[in-house]
Amino acid sequence: MNQILDIKIKNKKLIKFFKIQLVFSLMMIVILIIYILNDANVKNNEKNISNVITLNARLSTIFQKDSISNDVYFCKLKIAKINLEYFIYNDYSEELLKILPCKFSGTNFENNGNICIIGHNYFDDRFFGNLNKLKINDEIILENLKGKEYKYMVYDIYEINEQDINEVISNNGVLKTVTLCTCTFDKNKRLIVKAKM
Repeated sequence: MNQILDIKIKNKKLIKFFKIQLVFSLMMIVILIIYILNDANVKNNEKNISNVITLNARLSTIFQKDSISNDVYFCKLKIAKINLEYFIYNDYSEELLKILPCKFSGTNFENNGNICIIGHNYFDDRFFGNLNKLKINDEIILENLKGKEYKYMVYDIYEINEQDINEVISNNGVLKTVTLCTCTFDKNKRLIVKAKM
């Protein structure tokens, strides 16, 4: 008789434990769903802002062909292989970098030198998230605000530590090159893609 009572008590405790575990699991699932939806909403908002700015830049280049100011945008970056096409801000700041890639340093298209463009890696298809898919000899196009294209060919891809960035953007003895820079997937290093005209 005592054994039957002991088994019933143990069963009740197990049932109570499983109910608590079920409630806790359901709460965690709800929290996870809320987090995922919020993250998707933030990404969607950032993408919409970027699209609106890109549209405004396109309209500016169409309707102001003869009097385009280089104050806001430097150029349009196009990489067909990874379906990338963004206007590039002429200046760099952390806030601008959240909206579009930015020119970090460099010269204009006609002069020898290195143009360094940085962009976030959001680990999806936005901005520089797919730079790691580029290979040697892939084409990168920079289009100035008057529609003239400058074609570059990738000649080097490597990773560096963040503190080594000054060596990468150096203009010393450099012909017409472009350097694209973003975070690696572990965020500890920087992915560098170098291309020459």
